[in-house]
Amino acid sequence: MSTGALPRIEVPAWLRRMLRPVAIPTDWTRVSAAAIGIGLPQVLGLLIGRGDIAMLVSIGALCASFSDVTGSYGYRLRRLSVAAVLGAAGFAAGVAAPGPWWAAAVVLLVAVPSALSSKLGELWSSGGAHMLTFCIVATGDHSALPPVEQVGWFLAGEVLLLVLAAATWPLRRAAPARGAVADIFVAVRRMFDADSTIAARQQLTRSLDTAHDVLLGGASMSRSRVRDRLYLIYQRSNSVVEAAVSVAHAGITPPQRTRDALDALAHATRTGEALPPYRPADSGSPLLRALDESIAELTETVSQGRRAQGIARRAGPRLSFGSTVWWQTLRMVLCLAAAEGIGLLFGLDQAYWIAMTTALVLRPNSGSVFARTVLRALGSILGVAVAVGLLALVPAGWWTVLFIVLLAGKLPTALSRHYGLFSAVITALVLLLMSQERLYYPQARLVDTLIGCAIVLVVGFLLRQVHAGPSLRDGFADAVESVTDYVSRSLAGAEQGRSALRRRTYRQLAELRSRLQQRLMSPHGASEAEAWWPAIILLERVIDAATEQAVRGDTDDQQHTQLLVSTMRTINRRLRAGSEVGPDDLRAELEAVYRRITEA
Repeated sequence: MSTGALPRIEVPAWLRRMLRPVAIPTDWTRVSAAAIGIGLPQVLGLLIGRGDIAMLVSIGALCASFSDVTGSYGYRLRRLSVAAVLGAAGFAAGVAAPGPWWAAAVVLLVAVPSALSSKLGELWSSGGAHMLTFCIVATGDHSALPPVEQVGWFLAGEVLLLVLAAATWPLRRAAPARGAVADIFVAVRRMFDADSTIAARQQLTRSLDTAHDVLLGGASMSRSRVRDRLYLIYQRSNSVVEAAVSVAHAGITPPQRTRDALDALAHATRTGEALPPYRPADSGSPLLRALDESIAELTETVSQGRRAQGIARRAGPRLSFGSTVWWQTLRMVLCLAAAEGIGLLFGLDQAYWIAMTTALVLRPNSGSVFARTVLRALGSILGVAVAVGLLALVPAGWWTVLFIVLLAGKLPTALSRHYGLFSAVITALVLLLMSQERLYYPQARLVDTLIGCAIVLVVGFLLRQVHAGPSLRDGFADAVESVTDYVSRSLAGAEQGRSALRRRTYRQLAELRSRLQQRLMSPHGASEAEAWWPAIILLERVIDAATEQAVRGDTDDQQHTQLLVSTMRTINRRLRAGSEVGPDDLRAELEAVYRRITEA
């Protein structure tokens, strides 16, 4: 009797993306800052016998560590400073609440500006999330210290971590996303000198996979202009990779100028520095000319991206609130009201964990709420198991502090790599911190977390039925129409109403981007969202290019402007016609429009 091969189980892309940790190198500056900032107060607290103060200082450092990201040194310190100020403000509001009902009212009040802050950019979005999270934490604090002292010690912990991060200036480094994309060009360059082309191609494939995971992976994925620019470079690197593989396969050795251009691409991607223009060689084999032309096009893409980013900064912030933002705010308030209501109704001890779970998984600009909710539940189960095991085997006191330091050091890496791992580490860490003050209730904490996750899923499902929104195709058609109006006005040199139109168009794109983020890790529509993602980046770059001409005072000739506008309106009609144009077609046509504007 013959047996056939077992059927291969294909794991959906959205599930792989949700469960697989992102391959990001460990940032030892963040690890050191978190371990010292959270662990040092516990050491001093044991030495002087003031565990209550040590707890507040460690929680303050924990607040700041949530906002400590690997990136440029200046951006890192700005982000930590905003988180410290807003985190302390939220903590002060929570501590000042005189009773449980007042505490619930304060949490709901703070939730509104916290959710709306997501429209002020990543810096303020992070600070607003910390303001709400630690306002909730403060409502569950039962310290005997006066409120002013509690806030003071909490702020001291934040300042401690900020000082530790500032001390890492000599060890500052580039962001992992930059490094991941730069490694593609490094791998291409090495392929020409490798003894084994097979091994070199495998390394190139790993570099491409890593860049994809870093740029599109992680349930806590947030977006920024730099990351969007890197995603476009990653996408357009395919032509360079394909041409380079063809050259290597043919056994052709590229000239030194081609190799230098690849090195320059890697360096510029890693550091964000400007690139000199690259001109393809007129002679050589067709394969070498194809490689040279691909490098030239990519070099121009990198340069245009830097110019567009600078113009966007000078054009001012995109402060506008669309319907999606208000629905997100309403969802946050309703979920928090349900969380606080359950705690008050059933008289749960320290039920603030329910509200804290709700606030963490609903944090705006952080990817799929569905993925974060599931991973929060799974991570909490693992974290409680780790904490229970440690406290059963390890004596209280100094040994517990040792594991607090070790878990604190794991926190930054887990935060960058995977939200489920982060949830496990933070749950175990907080339970160990609470055990130092005899506030150790692991089973209650797990139940509270699962209740918070259930609230998010139920309320989110109900609101989804009310506010489903248009299809992605219709959403892009509306966005293209708005971008077309803005391009027409900008290239014609019209000033009146242009700023308001730009804000409205950016708001529309932000709402569409938010929907794409939600779908990237949902069971339905993940592949569709990834296919449409480059188009929204290109739409923003079209706006930036038109803004650049308007800011410089350059007006396009009328015939060229009419041709561009006519092209974009044709794209819009084809989108509304249904299946006549797909994501790849839209991306190609938008690239052509963008190129025409920048060339003009």
